[in-house]
Amino acid sequence: MICRCLFIALLVCLPLPLAAQTAEIVDRDASVRGFKLHYREAGRGAPVVLLHGLGGDGSRWAQNIAPLAADFRVIALDQIGFGQSDKPMANYHTGMLSEFLVDFLDVIGIPKASLVGNSMGAFVAAYTAVRRPDLVDRLVLVNGAGYKRRAGAPPLDPHRTQIQNGVTRQELREFFRMLVHDKSLVTNTMVEDNLALRLRSAFAIARMQESIELGRGGITDDEMRSIKAPTLIVWGKYDEWLGPPERLGERLHRDINGSQLVVIDDAGHLPQLEKPREFNEIVQRFLQAASRDRQK
Repeated sequence: MICRCLFIALLVCLPLPLAAQTAEIVDRDASVRGFKLHYREAGRGAPVVLLHGLGGDGSRWAQNIAPLAADFRVIALDQIGFGQSDKPMANYHTGMLSEFLVDFLDVIGIPKASLVGNSMGAFVAAYTAVRRPDLVDRLVLVNGAGYKRRAGAPPLDPHRTQIQNGVTRQELREFFRMLVHDKSLVTNTMVEDNLALRLRSAFAIARMQESIELGRGGITDDEMRSIKAPTLIVWGKYDEWLGPPERLGERLHRDINGSQLVVIDDAGHLPQLEKPREFNEIVQRFLQAASRDRQK
């Protein structure tokens, strides 16, 4: 096994499975509504689209793309406003990102895909499953949901909002220490690498925060209950950002009929990074079950 350091949303150094050493991951660009969307692609088979969280990009799935690509065509998208994709000065909210996703799938010729979203990416995946169920094969929601804020809800914590859009090393370090269970992952190098990434997406982050506060692009309880796609909910047991699975994860499990809830121990808000082997096995089993069902 080769230990490969990945400078991604978190700097980690973990042994990667053989597939991750040999799979060819290709960087591509697509033009959607006249804007560039960047994505990474690997594998063949039924399409699986990976959607990153707020302030990240497709590289947050660096330890997941190749293992999943052993069985599927995996696409890790830099959502509009983030990563290497274009960053229009727009009023960002979940609905906007979902529509760009829908148009992106059309441009690259995918009529239906399984969506795997973490945090904000889970918001976009769930929104798409509600608004365009014809496009969603299976749904995997990882430490995220997308419920619309109820009228009269207390305002978001201004300090949490500030560090989420961290523009200093101190702010970003505090934010990432809330995202992971293993605090040793938050190194000086990780902070430096991610500060540049977040500064490039600062406008989109701020507009998304504002939209969440105002309820733009959110999903009502009834809409969440309308989701028909087979759904897997994956939750890091020690999520300090959205809370433990007993809160939002179990609420999703109750609302989405027939859904499965799997809790990953020793992980926080980003289980795909902290526990990649376990995460990949859980998601792969779920998606492989869909492939077997289609063959019957």
